[in-house]
Amino acid sequence: MTTVLPQVHGRINDLDSHLQVPVSRWGEVFGEATARFGRQFAGIDLFDATDEPELTTESVWTTKGTAAPGASTPEGRLAAMDVMGIERQLIFPQVVLALPAWSDHPNAGRVLGEYNDAVLRWTAAGGGRLRPTALLNLTTIDGAIAEAERVAAGGARAVFVQDGIAPGGRSPADPELDPLWATLAEAGMPVTLHIGGQQGFFASDVWDDAELLRPGSFSTGEPVGPHMLATMHLAAHNYLSAMVFGGVFDRHPELRVGIIELGAMWVGPFVDLLEDRFELSRRLREGLGRRPAEVFVDQIRVTPFFWEPTARQIDRYGMPEIYGFSTDFPHPEGGTDPIGRMAADVAPLGDAAIEAFFVGNAELILPA
Repeated sequence: MTTVLPQVHGRINDLDSHLQVPVSRWGEVFGEATARFGRQFAGIDLFDATDEPELTTESVWTTKGTAAPGASTPEGRLAAMDVMGIERQLIFPQVVLALPAWSDHPNAGRVLGEYNDAVLRWTAAGGGRLRPTALLNLTTIDGAIAEAERVAAGGARAVFVQDGIAPGGRSPADPELDPLWATLAEAGMPVTLHIGGQQGFFASDVWDDAELLRPGSFSTGEPVGPHMLATMHLAAHNYLSAMVFGGVFDRHPELRVGIIELGAMWVGPFVDLLEDRFELSRRLREGLGRRPAEVFVDQIRVTPFFWEPTARQIDRYGMPEIYGFSTDFPHPEGGTDPIGRMAADVAPLGDAAIEAFFVGNAELILPA
């Protein structure tokens, strides 16, 4: 049984979902370069099922993958959101589609362009409610700026970047990156870091090469293995450390960042660490206008997994403003009753906490 939360139903802001098009339709929806890449996933239910059930309050939560109601079309997604009680939704690509767009493959630019063109079509069709994230390839800074300017002119409302690589071979705080951050801030396009973007952070891929650590397959379960569950936030940890202490948020006070589907239990201890190190550095105390916790409250939002104890994190570390609801629709990791599970956790903090968690906090990333 899925939960309807009357006090926020129809006003919920969802900070994580996915555009989940069957690979058999990638050519039609995206383009030929993307379709050629997608053929390797043909026949896998999560990526290629098309037997979409009737949209109901149960099927919208329990059907996963490309067969989920509203997974692959703007009009279907809007109808699904109405049933779920969601007003606005941040939408990410299938990560297997983002990886070739971020690569140095000869067709990377075509895949990225095809996907971003689809983002612009979905944004236009969404009436302000659908917020698909455009992809930026940060192999070169000039290329990323040019694409950011193109998608901003086309109406895009957010971007998704890799956090596992140094952008353009530089620190995110390098002044060479300032024109990119300024472009995104001026366009009102939040920068998002999301699971899948950490590829490249580890110099070696052997760390999970042990029986209990390896991921399973999409068909057998646990496609995110225990080692990744424990470490996938480290790339974002590194990226944000550079941005916060490198003064990026002071130089670009309108820049907004979403940390999506990387969990949130690490964030409170992380900010505590930054606060401690801030006190140790005279250069930081004199050179930055705000403390790390203030930067997080002002400019950063994070999404807990539905099983994480968010209320406990708020009790321990404060910063209730930084946590926002997400469904991960239509991925299995989002569960079948995320509203109920997260509401039960946050409810002891009071009605204002429910309103903030499901509606208000996410408005930094999903403004009206």
